[in-house]
Amino acid sequence: MTKIKALLNPTEGPEKVKQAIKNIFGEINLRHNTNLQIFTAEITGLTSFSKFKSKIAQDRIRDTIRSVFTRWKENGKLSFGLNRQAAYAGHVSLNLQNEDPMGPIQVIINGNIDEVIDFLCEK
Repeated sequence: MTKIKALLNPTEGPEKVKQAIKNIFGEINLRHNTNLQIFTAEITGLTSFSKFKSKIAQDRIRDTIRSVFTRWKENGKLSFGLNRQAAYAGHVSLNLQNEDPMGPIQVIINGNIDEVIDFLCEK
């Protein structure tokens, strides 16, 4: 199972944050908790990563993603952030060390991480 979440900052429009997530993950079931000002989604199965996979291929970053995700995986879990401005533009960019002032689109994958990495990075 994979969890996706993004906090909504007071200066952001919810539609832009929603669009950034959908640009990377496609038509997933996003929930907007207006009390906590957060978007969340849960996805399952490798096919739910199809759009993410195509964006990785489009941006020609398969080798980088494989290398980074392999280093970051830990005990059946992989957690990473995506730059939401890049996502809004339709590109995959990992958020390193809180470099995105708006905060990342946070992705937490649990399960067979090697299988997920192979799926995302296969040609």
